[in-house]
Amino acid sequence: MRSTTIKGPIGTIHIIEASRPVTAGESEPLPVVFVHGMTVSASIWDAQLAHVAGTRRAIALDMRGHGDSAPPEDGNYAPASCAADVLAVLDGLGLDRVAIVGHSFGACIALATAATAPHRIAQLILVDPPGDFTKVPPDVHEARIVPYQRALEMEDWRAAVEAGFNDALTGSRAHTRDRILACLAATPQDCLSGMSRGMFAFEAVDALDRYLAAPRTRAQAIIAPSNAFPFSLHILRPTLTTTTIADTGHWLMLDAPEAFARELDICLEGV
Repeated sequence: MRSTTIKGPIGTIHIIEASRPVTAGESEPLPVVFVHGMTVSASIWDAQLAHVAGTRRAIALDMRGHGDSAPPEDGNYAPASCAADVLAVLDGLGLDRVAIVGHSFGACIALATAATAPHRIAQLILVDPPGDFTKVPPDVHEARIVPYQRALEMEDWRAAVEAGFNDALTGSRAHTRDRILACLAATPQDCLSGMSRGMFAFEAVDALDRYLAAPRTRAQAIIAPSNAFPFSLHILRPTLTTTTIADTGHWLMLDAPEAFARELDICLEGV
């Protein structure tokens, strides 16, 4: 694997690349770009990078404020702003059209990228996306989301975040739990608060609809069993092709890398 940096809208973006040798005259499949979720970094995709690199070029980004990528000085983690980072990487690497894989908050970023530039995204793969919180009923929003957002601004904010992550870790393997909680402990307050604001305000259904309205676009979701809320993206849009990987938690690519690799290969067929 190769590590490098790209100049982005707010500073440097660190990326990891892997690929197989390509012989002269050989047709090369479209590259795959991986976008991670909250608190982690590009290394969360190491197993998937190694797998995909057996057949095509694979790239994973450290999103702004994560890993070795620069944080936004204004605290802007809105999916649309993060999508500008993804597009800057595509431009920096000279990639006109790719498949994109986004997990959790990274799925929001992948959706925003696809909606902004559908002609550059041949395949959108959403890994346990958080759904569309703008579709949550007002009473639920006031009872659940507003108090959580307020808690993120308090001195004891970490307790609220840990409770939320523990819920998401239900069904996860022990090694996944240990890794995610270690990443969470190292993530600063402004980063988590900014991403949460961006996620709760993101109109995911609208982004998906705009992307799929463009020609030559495809979208699929790979989810954990717990992703079954009224505002889940595949429930709001039942036509979205969706596969569930059993016995996994939210970080299903860590819990079941072999099963995830099989589903990823299916999604990438013909791309």
